[in-house]
Amino acid sequence: MTNLSEEHYFLQLKSLPINDLQLLLTYSGQSRTGKRHELLERCYSSIKSSKLIRDKLEELYNKRFGQGDLPTMPYPHDSKSALRITPHNVHSHQQPLNIDIHFLPFTFNEEMCVISPPNPIPPVKHVSNESQTLANFYFLLSAQQASDVATSTYFSADQSKIEFQKQILLRFTTIGDIANTGTYVPDKLPPNLYVFVNNKVVALPQPKPTAKPNSDVIRPGRPIDITEYCRLCPLISNLVEISWFTQENSNPLPAYIAAVYLTERKTVPQLLARISRPIAIRPSIETQRSILQTLSAQQTSQGIDDDLEVASTSIRIPLQCPAMRIRMRIPGRATTCKHVHCFDLEGYLRMNEKKPTWLCPVCNKQALYTDLFIDQFFIDIINKCSTNVQAIEYEINGQWKPIEQEKLSRRAQRERETYKADSTSNGKSSMDMDQFNDDDFDDERTFMKSAEHEVSTSIHDNIPIIELDDD
Repeated sequence: MTNLSEEHYFLQLKSLPINDLQLLLTYSGQSRTGKRHELLERCYSSIKSSKLIRDKLEELYNKRFGQGDLPTMPYPHDSKSALRITPHNVHSHQQPLNIDIHFLPFTFNEEMCVISPPNPIPPVKHVSNESQTLANFYFLLSAQQASDVATSTYFSADQSKIEFQKQILLRFTTIGDIANTGTYVPDKLPPNLYVFVNNKVVALPQPKPTAKPNSDVIRPGRPIDITEYCRLCPLISNLVEISWFTQENSNPLPAYIAAVYLTERKTVPQLLARISRPIAIRPSIETQRSILQTLSAQQTSQGIDDDLEVASTSIRIPLQCPAMRIRMRIPGRATTCKHVHCFDLEGYLRMNEKKPTWLCPVCNKQALYTDLFIDQFFIDIINKCSTNVQAIEYEINGQWKPIEQEKLSRRAQRERETYKADSTSNGKSSMDMDQFNDDDFDDERTFMKSAEHEVSTSIHDNIPIIELDDD
């Protein structure tokens, strides 16, 4: 560097806050501790000896002072090209497999690139009195990858902790599932799995319950987040150690592989924004036509008993989400569902964010994120109805009417009036009644809610689920 460039970089360093100086030191693999002048000296020494550190300094300076985020080089989406660019990013006792693998897309994580290609993970012999041998491999983050992950932290109000928006995921599957090149394969975790990253025990998904004694510990197939265990530095490699075994006498044993991916975490509002695009919203006329066609087919079909014939002239549809038990805000369902009843999409996504089952709460059939859509017909109804309306009754002539909360809790209202009349006839004055109502307000409200719940549950149980024909 010339004297002019040295002075230029030193002025840039002096203008950066301590957080950016510490980030630059992490990027260069040096200690982050010390006073500000000590951090400046270490950073200045690093930029004089490395062009990579100077480029990182320019990036931090531009982000901090008015030039915005500069475009970064895209990650290679091909594992082969990734290996060509960084030929020393993987070290293992067993060579990575030269196979083309595509995991099933994970809804809440969007794949950005392959950090470590598939590595074979053989089983180990389970010996109680001896230490187990661990299959292991190394991976090294590039400078851009380490920077992107380190600068993507945010505070999660739901988890009450700092999390990463860019995440490093460890994924498993069996080689038998990738025999057909080009097809998507599901995540499959080996039985009795233990994972260590940089000598730290990695938290795994909760195992599936079983009543069989001395059986293998089977965990649901999900990607494993190992971001917090990784060293976010391009100069220090990360060690992954894996152990698994099985007590089954199956021969031959399944061959598992493990791969590491860099992904970007997607939030529920971001996923809802994709569903809310006009192309993903079903028009009201389609839902109305489907209901009328189904009702007409039931009314004109042969061999219907009296009860079903009466029910086929109208249908009562609740406006509450069957999963969240609250009034729907974003009503929708999946294209794989054959019913018109909806559920709240925001609540559905939050439930699957914590425990991904992707089962429709109405019909209990598979309802994947890619199959979800918003029903404009129910959006219009919810916007027109007041908060007291808990359901609608849709008739064969295409008209509908709201069913208000007071009508659903009529029995509770009669019980309350009878209760008050009995209390007054027992000689209580109006002043005593007021005092009684104030003291026992909570008990009466609990009683009212219980009675109201009984009536609403009875009505909900009698609501038929209309299934649409395939045509």
